[in-house]
Formats: sequence, structure tokens, C-alpha cells
Amino acid sequence: MLKYMKSISVKHLFFYIVLFFFLSCSNNKDEGNDIQNIEEQSFPCTIECNNTISDSVNLLPVGVANQLFKHIKKFEGTQFNILTKMPDTWGIECKLPSFSPNFELWIVSNTGESFIKLLAIVTAAENPTIIQALPIAYNVAVEEANYIESEYWSADIDNTYNVIVAKKYERLYSITEQNIENKSISTTKKDSYKIELDGKISYQKPETFDADYNAIIQFADTSVIGSLNEDWVLNSMEVQEKIESLNILFITVTSYFDKVEIKNYYGETVDIVDISNFINKHNMGYLALKKGEKTLFIPYSTAERCLQKAEEYFKVDIIEKNTVNENE
Repeated sequence: MLKYMKSISVKHLFFYIVLFFFLSCSNNKDEGNDIQNIEEQSFPCTIECNNTISDSVNLLPVGVANQLFKHIKKFEGTQFNILTKMPDTWGIECKLPSFSPNFELWIVSNTGESFIKLLAIVTAAENPTIIQALPIAYNVAVEEANYIESEYWSADIDNTYNVIVAKKYERLYSITEQNIENKSISTTKKDSYKIELDGKISYQKPETFDADYNAIIQFADTSVIGSLNEDWVLNSMEVQEKIESLNILFITVTSYFDKVEIKNYYGETVDIVDISNFINKHNMGYLALKKGEKTLFIPYSTAERCLQKAEEYFKVDIIEKNTVNENE
């Protein structure tokens, strides 16, 4: 009986030694992941995926990292076009000034060559938890047989805790004899968010308008081409004169292309449109718009040439109708 008891004690002793060793290793591992000395970045700032994050500095603890995934998959605004496997390890790149002692604002990135960054709102505690996280920077490219697909997001954050995320997506096809028609796509959308007093990130839904309209926008990027000449003014006057009687709206714009107000002839805003996609390709030109339909780009030319193209798009007689009116 005594021999049996000694045998049990030895087994128990061995078990406790192994358990103690395991816990000691676990504690050391946790200590290696202590979150400390996070660099603070000042406002305003721009967050992009253009650097490499060390895999040894301020690694996000596994438990906290696991909380990220539900936030990555659930956020308001424009979603990812290119889906890719989410990283397993994350690092805290920096933190932003917080207006509350109850939570901190972290910029979290995948380790190694950064392709995704999140704005994470976390509780200010010894064991932090994520209140909310929002993808704000993304840089992914995929090469297929006849096209290259890429997606690039970047964010601007100001000192009033407004977050503007610009999301550019492109699919560029190679032009061959078999693929003469260029089906390339290039779009840029901007989503607005606000960090609220409770630590939540609210999506600022864009203003919507119900009014139907037809419009022509005459645009020029003066930051590239410089000052405009007399032809620009004469063309705008002639186009507006010809289309006003048909209730086709006319707008000229030389800046702030992401928020162009379409106003009717009573000065009321009937829509706000983003034409920055066209600015990326063309410094000057015209755009013909119908509410809810694809926009037509018209290369910059004389007013008459613009109106000829607009006639085809709107399916109305503009030049002929005005010619009749002038003869009368």
C-alpha cells in the first residue's frame, strides 16, 4: 500500500512540475507582448500602406487580434473589391491623440510589408478590448492573364476626429488584337466617418437627392493647366445659352472635384457628384449627366462640338432647336 502511494505522489509531482514549466513559459510569452511605448502621431495625418512593420515591436496580443476580424467584416461604406486572406499577426504602428481617458486610438497594421491598416478604438486598460475598428488603408494588386487589378485606400484624419477614406479601384486591360475595346475601370470613392465621444466610429451617409435632372459640367483642373483663356469663358456662355431653354443644367468647375454641386436655375442643389475619376485622366472637358445613368465624357472642344455630343446623349435637338428660335 505504501509503495502504491509513493507511486501516485511521484506521478503527481511530475505533473505539477510540467504544469509549472508550461505556465512559466506562457507568462514569459505574454510579457513579451506587453503593449508599451507606442509612438504618438499628431493631427492632421494621412494613413497609407507604404511601409514595412516590424514583427517584433508591439505585437497585438492574440486575444485582441482575434477581435479585429468581426470589425473587418462589418463596416459601413464602400466595401473591398479585391478580397484577400487577412493576416494572422498584427502590430500597433502608432496611436493618435485621444480626447477621452477611457479609450485610445491605435493604428494597427499587418506585420511585414503592410497591405492593410485599421483605426482601432480600444479601452484604456491593462487588458484592452476593441470597441470598434475600421479599415482605413489598403494596398493590393492582382495580375491576371489580360488585366491588372489593384485597390488602394488611404485616409486623412483631422483634429476634429473626422476620417475621410479615399478608395481607388482599377482594372486595367491590355489592348490586343483580340481585345480591341478598352474595358478598363478606374473609380475613386470617398467615405466619411466620425469618431464619437463614446468611442464609436459613425459613418456619415452622403446626402441623397430625389430630383431627376439633365446637366452638362464644363471642368478644368487649373492646378495643372494654370489660368483659363477667353475661349473657356466663351464656350461656357454659348453652351449654357443653348441648353437653358431645354432645362438642361450647366455647371463650371475648376476645383473640389469630389463634391461638385449640381444646381438648378433657381439656385437649389439637386445633386452632389464626384467627378475626380475623370480628372485623373483628363485635365479639361465636358461631362453630360442624366440622373441615375452612366456619365458621358466629351473631350474639351468648341461649344458646338460639345452640344453635338450632348444631343446624342440627351436625345434632344439642341442646335437645331436653337437655330429655329434664332430664325424666328
